[in-house]
Amino acid sequence: MSRESAIQNLVKRAKERDPEAFGELYDEYVDQIFRYIYYKVGNQNDAQDLTGQTFLKAFENIQYYETRDVSFSSWLFRIAHNLAVDFFRSESRRENVPIDEQSPTPAAKGNPMETAMADLDSERLYLALQRLTHNQREVIVLKFIDNLSNAQIAEIMGVSVGAVKSTQKRGLFALNRILSQSSPSSFL
Repeated sequence: MSRESAIQNLVKRAKERDPEAFGELYDEYVDQIFRYIYYKVGNQNDAQDLTGQTFLKAFENIQYYETRDVSFSSWLFRIAHNLAVDFFRSESRRENVPIDEQSPTPAAKGNPMETAMADLDSERLYLALQRLTHNQREVIVLKFIDNLSNAQIAEIMGVSVGAVKSTQKRGLFALNRILSQSSPSSFL
């Protein structure tokens, strides 16, 4: 059974209110959704809250999900995207909170120097990503961090595949320029 058909089987069972099936869907997608939201909001606690809200909303509304419209992962990312937009709307009315010092990426195993360098690289990348436009950052995160296809990204963002490719190209060019012109300490 292919991965996609296995996912569709789980979705079918989850639509029938099988909590075990929804739990398997959660396990399959929680890390991707968390990373996506983290790179949007920049705070681990907020990202955890919004990830939980994403899956709660998906559980509450799974009976409305239609397989023929978009893939299940795209549907989840769209929920996460909408919650992040709502989050920023509500945040704009409140005082800004500084970015968490915790890194979203797992630490390198073994050598403490490798761990420190991985954390520094992750923070540097995060800060460089924040200098991109919203759409560039979203495409880069979905493509290279969550490993989604251009078609999936287009579904999530509600744009054409050509627009995704163009945004990706401009985003990578800008990210390369930002990272090459700045020393690691200039981000901190």
